[in-house]
Amino acid sequence: MSDALLHNLNPEQLAAVTLPAQPSLILAGAGSGKTRVLTTRIAWLMQTSQVSPGGVMAVTFTNKAAKEMLTRLSAMLPVNVRGMWIGTFHGLCNRFLRAHWKAAGLPQSFQILDASDTVSAIKRVIKAMNLDEERFVPKQVSWFIAGSKEDGLRPGDVDIRDAHTQKLVDIYRAYEDQ
Repeated sequence: MSDALLHNLNPEQLAAVTLPAQPSLILAGAGSGKTRVLTTRIAWLMQTSQVSPGGVMAVTFTNKAAKEMLTRLSAMLPVNVRGMWIGTFHGLCNRFLRAHWKAAGLPQSFQILDASDTVSAIKRVIKAMNLDEERFVPKQVSWFIAGSKEDGLRPGDVDIRDAHTQKLVDIYRAYEDQ
């Protein structure tokens, strides 16, 4: 890395870039140079042989920021940056699960649904089961399913207290099968 790149950093940024090779948390406000500091740090760590491309993980909040980091690193480094773990929390978790689907107990073709997709899928299940959407409100059913999952409960693990809960579990099971 050229000294000119490090020279353009203010003292706080330079200190962050040259921290020892260990996990680091960079917190700063909008427009303060976080992306420049992080990309320069990654490039510095790699050029000083303190880390390999596969040993980098940088988590950002937006896809735009992740893409910007990859673009900057591509310009700074003579390596393929696609092997680096740079992205949003959701994107990196998806990538990790795609790589380790078997260990996670998932089918290889698993899907990740957003809230809207989930409610749409639940509506299809409720319709296929000929249930009343006013009695089994799709959004409320999605909350039941999400709550069960957060408690680590698959359909067969839910404590069935009454006929309504039984139907919710039936919907949950059909939703999972779908």
